Amino acid sequence: MPQSLAAEPAVADTRLKERPRRDFIPLLGARTRSAQSMRERASTNSISLRILLVVAAAALGYVVPAQAENYFCQQQFALCTSAPCIPEPGNPKVAICTCDVEDGPNLATVACDTVKPSTDANSIRTVYSQFALKQFAQGKRTLKCPAGTPWTWCLNKPCTVDPANPKKAICACDVLRTSEWITAGGNCNTATCKTAYWSGAPLNDFNVGTDFLVKQLKLKKSPVNWCSQADAR
Repeated sequence: MPQSLAAEPAVADTRLKERPRRDFIPLLGARTRSAQSMRERASTNSISLRILLVVAAAALGYVVPAQAENYFCQQQFALCTSAPCIPEPGNPKVAICTCDVEDGPNLATVACDTVKPSTDANSIRTVYSQFALKQFAQGKRTLKCPAGTPWTWCLNKPCTVDPANPKKAICACDVLRTSEWITAGGNCNTATCKTAYWSGAPLNDFNVGTDFLVKQLKLKKSPVNWCSQADAR
């Protein structure tokens, strides 16, 4: 206790002890409000940073695949896991990919009804690119490509079924040059990572999607096999 208060009479000291310490309450409230304000500012700054990163990516021509919930669908779809693609004339952010038309179990990251196939009044059939393990089960191996090389992101993209060959569909996909990625195309030739614009997926998304389908299909093991160092050429 400060000396000035200790020197006062006992009565005054008793009154001081009995008096509620209201002088602490505003101070405590101010500190609480200050801490809350700091947390709110930190949260706002974090949100603003994420928005700026997305805007910057868009300005650079990158479309970053968003994290999304996986949906297990049973319908006709375009399978682009090994599709070769060509940049669209006049638009380097989009590539045209030739994919297989398949029926059966697959993964989408949007509700299945939103990627349901349809046929318009002119008999033009639309399907959507979705992920399945079929080509891996057929023996295609998974090629890993380095960050910065061009690839295409086709998941959930609309595709037009070829009227002359209903087993094929043409899809317009986003061209990316982001992190490490994988494809079932390329026949394990790493040189094609730089030139082929393969339909692919980010490594983590591929692993998550594969695990999801293995679980949904109740498979004993994943059919995915990776290209080895000996395959590189």
